[in-house]
Amino acid sequence: MIAAATETTGALDWFDAAAAFGMLWPFWPVLGVSFAVALVLTPVVRGFARRHKIVDVPDLRRKNHAKPVAYLGGLAIFIAWLAGVVVSYLLTPQATAAGYERIMLQSLPVSILVGAGVITLTGLIDDVYGIPARMKIGGQLFAAAALTWDRVAISLTERLFGLVGVVPGESLIYFAATFLVAVFVVGGCNAVNLLDGLDGLAGGVVVIAMTGLLAIAVLAGLNPDIALMKLDSATRLVLSLATVGAVLGFLVYNWNPASIFMGDAGSLLLGFLCVTAVLLFGDLGSWSPKLVTAGLIVLALPITDTSLAIVRRKVRGQPVFSPDNQHLHHLLRRAGLSVKQSVGVMYAAAAGFAVIGVAFVAFEVPWRYSLGFCGLLYLIIMAAAFVYGARCLARDRERKEAVGSGGAEVGRPTGPSGAAVGGS
Repeated sequence: MIAAATETTGALDWFDAAAAFGMLWPFWPVLGVSFAVALVLTPVVRGFARRHKIVDVPDLRRKNHAKPVAYLGGLAIFIAWLAGVVVSYLLTPQATAAGYERIMLQSLPVSILVGAGVITLTGLIDDVYGIPARMKIGGQLFAAAALTWDRVAISLTERLFGLVGVVPGESLIYFAATFLVAVFVVGGCNAVNLLDGLDGLAGGVVVIAMTGLLAIAVLAGLNPDIALMKLDSATRLVLSLATVGAVLGFLVYNWNPASIFMGDAGSLLLGFLCVTAVLLFGDLGSWSPKLVTAGLIVLALPITDTSLAIVRRKVRGQPVFSPDNQHLHHLLRRAGLSVKQSVGVMYAAAAGFAVIGVAFVAFEVPWRYSLGFCGLLYLIIMAAAFVYGARCLARDRERKEAVGSGGAEVGRPTGPSGAAVGGS
């Protein structure tokens, strides 16, 4: 059992700040290069998008920015992320301050590169030309298949079967792992995509979440019960740092009022990278379920928002992929907060979830307790948001009946010209 794996050390007895710094230090070029490339490349991509009319035009309903804004930010994020990954291949092996064996920095599997490339290309085609939802799902499933081909989540699936006392054959394990990875990838990609509704929101939440996942990776690397400082540890650090650097460089231009949007190319890519970072915790034996659960807690904000959207649309008899304005950030705007205030609240919530997820690993909370807490918190947020969203919708209907339709969307803050203001 997972609890048994935590009995050899006390909570945080093994933590050493100097060792943590020593673990991260060799990888700082990954962060720096990805940030610099995004900072320089984003305005170049923005200019290209404007010249070729690849822009997001406001419709005063869901797209309520004041003027057309350039797309293709996701392309800049991908190239910057890839630059950070390439740098990791140029670094030399390092010995860790904690006395672990020397680690190889050339670590990111080809399957992750292929998956990220396919996801970005799929989103890019949608940003430029527009494609049906099923084609975007197809690209996401291809990326998921690439991860499964590289045996990502195979060990996690075996461990999950063991927790319920089942000893499956190899074919069943592979099938179950394929299904698990597909659910993670499709869910993660669309969760970040749905969250991309205000300037700087999706990017900032991903930075916070990836920082939390980075902290979990460091804690796992320091814990002697896991003993991880090998190739797979470097993979987690490189993936997280390259993502954080690329998104931070992009956010300089995406903060309200944004001059460029990441589009589907960016949001789908970031969702893929987030869930891949979580799945990479799945090959650590008895610790796998605990670390994966902690990673899901870190990503609780986009997961909850997406779950709420699915339930809301099913209850109302709407297609799952039909857009609406009842997401968590929309509800904050309806409560009277400005765009920046709404984004700030979402950042605070994301940071809170990240702290909780990291704390469960740092203080070695038994898996059953962390899973129970996660489920309870999830249900509370879902219920509160659903009830408040229903009330907002009812108020909107009453106002429309009273004043008639037309003009700016009822219930949304408007600018001086009468156009609704806000994010993408």
